Amino acid sequence: MITKKSIDYIYKKHNTRPESPDCLDIILLFEGAHPSHGIEIDGENLIINSIPQWSPFHCIPLTNIHAIVDFEETVAVVLPTSIIFLSKVNNKINIHLKEEKQSLVERMRNVIFKNAAL
Repeated sequence: MITKKSIDYIYKKHNTRPESPDCLDIILLFEGAHPSHGIEIDGENLIINSIPQWSPFHCIPLTNIHAIVDFEETVAVVLPTSIIFLSKVNNKINIHLKEEKQSLVERMRNVIFKNAAL
């Protein structure tokens, strides 16, 4: 099961791109993800046909992918600020969007405006 802790670990472990897209375990997508996802490699892009064409996650440049990680029931495509989880059992997809952490200045500003509103 994928938890918040495991997601945080994925972002931390795979925080940089590989030297080349050739270093990615792309075979895992074809062998691990359910066939209904319709995974394709089109030149320098990964295309996930189970995601609508209007979605920014439908066509992803291989150079933007940090890693491809195998889990018990899913295969994860790790991007800088998101993770696409592709089911191994059906065409189910889950996408995690990484929350941006507020800077110290932003947090202080929020506290000041929150107190001013009271």
